[in-house]
Amino acid sequence: TSDEHTKLEYLLRETFAPENCAANSFLKTSGSGDSIVEVGPRQQFTSAWSTNAVSICHAIGLVKITRVEKSRRYHIKNTDAASKPAKFVALVHDRMTECAYPSGIQSFDQHEEPANWTTVPVLSQGRAAIEKLSKENGLGYDSQDIDYYMKVFRDDLKRDPTEVECFDLAQGNSEHSRHWFFGGKVVIDGETMPGRVLDLAQGNSEHSRHWFFGGKVVIDGETMPMTLFQWVKRPNVENPTNSTIAFHDNSSALRGFRHTALFPEQFPEKGAVPGKYVESKRDFDVTLTVETHNFPCGIAPFPGAETGAGGRMRDGASTGKGSLIVAAVAGYAVGNLHIPGYEMPWEDKTFLYPSTMAPPLQILIDCSNGASDYGNKFGEP
Repeated sequence: TSDEHTKLEYLLRETFAPENCAANSFLKTSGSGDSIVEVGPRQQFTSAWSTNAVSICHAIGLVKITRVEKSRRYHIKNTDAASKPAKFVALVHDRMTECAYPSGIQSFDQHEEPANWTTVPVLSQGRAAIEKLSKENGLGYDSQDIDYYMKVFRDDLKRDPTEVECFDLAQGNSEHSRHWFFGGKVVIDGETMPGRVLDLAQGNSEHSRHWFFGGKVVIDGETMPMTLFQWVKRPNVENPTNSTIAFHDNSSALRGFRHTALFPEQFPEKGAVPGKYVESKRDFDVTLTVETHNFPCGIAPFPGAETGAGGRMRDGASTGKGSLIVAAVAGYAVGNLHIPGYEMPWEDKTFLYPSTMAPPLQILIDCSNGASDYGNKFGEP
């Protein structure tokens, strides 16, 4: 109805510049070499932004709205960028969650149908079939992975794996969650060592590749009586000092201090009821945690850093009875930056980074923006 249309326009238009909202795009090509490029979310999945937008629409009575997505349009003039729009598009969208729409988004049904899955011919072609699939699709299998999957499918199950299974195994064995061999046995020169790979390591860090922490420590040819992770934990075991939580729960905690703060007055006999704020003495410990997000930040720096910051906040907030967000530090390790107009003598121009990964300069810029953007949403400097 016209009333619903007016409400929708009210939601979408800019508060102080309503004239910038229109039913048709303001961008028009003005020359033969110009092009309009539109990038937006992949249409197979509804974005979190859309979920929030639809909730707002329903709250004001626009119950017919089922999905709202936002995209970005760029007018590329007759420049070097216009001759290579694909290169420009790669710089302005998240390849994991977005894609380019050469003709613009016309409807939410405008997406490719999923391809039919097939089997990987392991029984007839051997490990070469898995190696080819991994290389062509960026699954990241190493020789140990391939040996294990060959044993599972060829020797034990005696069948070819499906592409779906191989993709699922690649995700489960990625840098983001490589924990499946933490409980494996350590075999050296054919002899099974006592204990598991990550013996007694209760506090393994999520999103980190720590499988070697459970390995034997050998010094001058002599095997030490403890694993690497046991060495790491030894100081806290022998001299815990001010550690109140270590190697378990979602983050560690150090002994803090007792101070007076304002809390709602509590009535245990009445349950959860409103009460006035009163002074109360409480113990506050300091929680500390670390989050690594290498792979997500390498693929999509901005959202990768956002979710990394969110995961770290979640770990701290869910420790013990919960904690308050105070501050964070973000660090990045990248390759040569190749900053335009600021060349460094050690930078190798012939080195090519993987096309599936973001370049180092983009990682530094977008990760910094993503981490601070997410932190700002929760008041974390």
